[in-house]
Amino acid sequence: MAILAGLAGGSALALLLVFGPLEIGGARAGPWRTNLLIGAPDAGPMLRAVIARRGLLALNRSETIYFNATTDDQGAALREDCTYRVSFDAQPDARWWSLTLYAEDDYLAVNGDQAASVTAGQAGPGIAEPMTVLIAATRPDSAASWLSSRNGGDFALTMRLYQPADAISEAPTLAALPAIERLSCGGES
Repeated sequence: MAILAGLAGGSALALLLVFGPLEIGGARAGPWRTNLLIGAPDAGPMLRAVIARRGLLALNRSETIYFNATTDDQGAALREDCTYRVSFDAQPDARWWSLTLYAEDDYLAVNGDQAASVTAGQAGPGIAEPMTVLIAATRPDSAASWLSSRNGGDFALTMRLYQPADAISEAPTLAALPAIERLSCGGES
């Protein structure tokens, strides 16, 4: 009986880990999480299973660091029916970066809006000043940079820093990551 209970408990834990949060055993900076073992040869079997399940073709941390957020700055889940402002105080210290919205099924939201990602190139080369990205189910009138959450459900944001500064590779919490502020939800202002 103890063996069956152990097998059932172990299987349940494995399923939770593989289908659960991507940031297993990682570092946290506000709502952003990362794990420096993503893409590393010494990543354990559970982390590799999570990466395989999520479809991420992970590079090692000297090439790319992946940050994932499933909540706003207040800890509330990111939801399709809410509007958010993602504010960069400065451009991340990396050769190039991207911010992508993934639907609750871990794929790009299927909506035809062509607004799934914002990149460093859209901010302009070498710009160090603040940048704002709005996230909403419909394009706001004032949004120069917009990510569509339509058909995203409870979505996630992935920030990729390509060829990050050495200091960030060693201590990812030093990265200049953007704030995620909820502006309204479900029709409220």
